[in-house]
Amino acid sequence: MNSPIDIFKTNWEKAKSSGDANAHYCALATVSAAGQASMRTLVLREVTDDSFVVFINNTSLKWEELQHSKQFELLVFWPLMMQQYRIRGVYDEVSVDVMSLYWAKKPYESKIIDHYYTEYQPQTSVVESRNVLLSGINELKKRYPSDEDVPFPENARGISIKASYVEVWHGMVSDRLHQRSLYLLSEGLWEQKTLVP
Repeated sequence: MNSPIDIFKTNWEKAKSSGDANAHYCALATVSAAGQASMRTLVLREVTDDSFVVFINNTSLKWEELQHSKQFELLVFWPLMMQQYRIRGVYDEVSVDVMSLYWAKKPYESKIIDHYYTEYQPQTSVVESRNVLLSGINELKKRYPSDEDVPFPENARGISIKASYVEVWHGMVSDRLHQRSLYLLSEGLWEQKTLVP
């Protein structure tokens, strides 16, 4: 039986080649110390044989929540293909050496905002106005005028999610009898179950 990650990787390539605007993104749900669930959209950086890699800034609430609670879920949805994946498991922090290689490939503007988080205000904090935000960004662009000038920041983090639970949903528009499968990893082997849509 193909693993759900092999299935995911094959269909991910199809989603990217089809031009699905969601193909490079995923949603990460975490839980706060008070039990409040929150979700945000991230770039899905890589999928290995057993893991899904995303970047997180250590000034963000999601990083704080991941440190408090190991409960999380990754959601991927490709509307053009009518496919959704719910992924759970455990995560490991990506090493600094590997992170620096990933980070070097980030767009210039994304690198600048990573520095804004530590030098001006953390991610998700309240800023006085959009103009104040842009002023700080422009100051950083003057300091680091080109992509090569931007140093790797200490606040950049990555997590590699090793999946043990993957739910696959294939939407059926005609009769609404969607195909749903649940894959559970047990002792290194995937077990597949069919779910009622």
